[in-house]
Amino acid sequence: MTTTAARESPGARWRRRLGVPELTGYGRVVAATSLDTFGVGMFTPLSFLFFLLTTDLTIAQVGVGSSIATLLSVPLAPLAGMAVDRWGPRVSLIANNLFAAVGYLCYLLVDSMASLVASMFVVLCAERLYWAAWPAFVADIAEGTELDRWYAFTAAGKNASVALGGVVGGLVLGSGWPEAARLIVVLNAATSVLTAGLFWKPVGPARTPRGTDSRSADAEATKDSEAAPDGDATGGGWRAILQDRLLLHVLASQAALTFGWLIPTTILPVYLVEVQDLPAWLPSTALTVNALCIVAGQSWLTGRFTAVGRSRVISWASVLILAAVGLLALVPATDGPVTIVAVLLAVLVFTAGQMTATPAIVALSATIPPPRARGRFLSLFNLTWTLSATAGPALVGTLIEGHGPLLWIVLAVLVSLGGLGYRLAGHRAPDRLGSPRAASANAA
Repeated sequence: MTTTAARESPGARWRRRLGVPELTGYGRVVAATSLDTFGVGMFTPLSFLFFLLTTDLTIAQVGVGSSIATLLSVPLAPLAGMAVDRWGPRVSLIANNLFAAVGYLCYLLVDSMASLVASMFVVLCAERLYWAAWPAFVADIAEGTELDRWYAFTAAGKNASVALGGVVGGLVLGSGWPEAARLIVVLNAATSVLTAGLFWKPVGPARTPRGTDSRSADAEATKDSEAAPDGDATGGGWRAILQDRLLLHVLASQAALTFGWLIPTTILPVYLVEVQDLPAWLPSTALTVNALCIVAGQSWLTGRFTAVGRSRVISWASVLILAAVGLLALVPATDGPVTIVAVLLAVLVFTAGQMTATPAIVALSATIPPPRARGRFLSLFNLTWTLSATAGPALVGTLIEGHGPLLWIVLAVLVSLGGLGYRLAGHRAPDRLGSPRAASANAA
């Protein structure tokens, strides 16, 4: 009997080995994600500085205004999830990009604290909508191990686009032209509008569940819709999430694990330069190494775990992040070149954990809720990142100087709880977090 592997074309075999998803029919999706993140990359280094360059606001006012806008946007996350469930992820991505474009153009009009908060609020609301819509959108066009490949491929592509956008933005800003900052904002808004246009029409071939044709799939969807009214635990609505202990278990695990992601952006710059008095180039070098590794190896690494349950992959990744925490905690005991080597090794180990976990985390979050409550669950899942982004700086600022060892202990405990929580969730429901993934890999 002819095996699946034997029927594969050479191109398909190489694609599978490299961890690249099937891209036929999805050129506009790849173009949209690349274009959108290119614009973000141009603007991100300027995001705080822009208002200092173009307004009379002080650093303190910009910081306070940013915090107020962020807090005001948090309650909008559940509404974003409801919008995705109501109108679908593709339409929500169009709205997300158009809202973002409007918000960025409003940046050009900021002249007070109130207008700063209002314009940032619009952009942040668009961001809430994006993180509820994008994972759901990918889950609509792919399934099984192909879903993880899509998340890995787009993560690598986004990092490359952000880096390229950052270079272009830096060159424009470094030109010395007085209107350079405003031009970058306009270009960022333009990329959002173009991205919305790329999502305007349905993309790619329609995905039909195995063993059914399009008519039977539509009939099955109609039957499910009639049998599970909105709000039922097996259908949609908030009750489908709040009554599902597994979903709450995953949310709690993710809330703990996200604190590990504070290492490259929040902890390293302060810890290495201010606390350990290491060269100022080291944190930026560490971030560059992190980004290059993701661009070069994310898809390939994800392809190596296609037959392993996502919850197990995430728990293994948490061990790598724990190892990175341990290496950083030992930095005070090193000296000279050994310190630099220890830091870079810790960054490489953390990046390996990050690359291992991220596609599995996103794919798991998009597949375990009921389809009609997917947007709602993803909106709550996104708030777990908001929790660490909000509480993390306060935690780091309180402990990093006078209580360094305690910071590493707290971080290690949180990462351990997150990894263990995912592992236990996989044991509780292997049919939802493990075996379907393995079965899909075996069938590929």
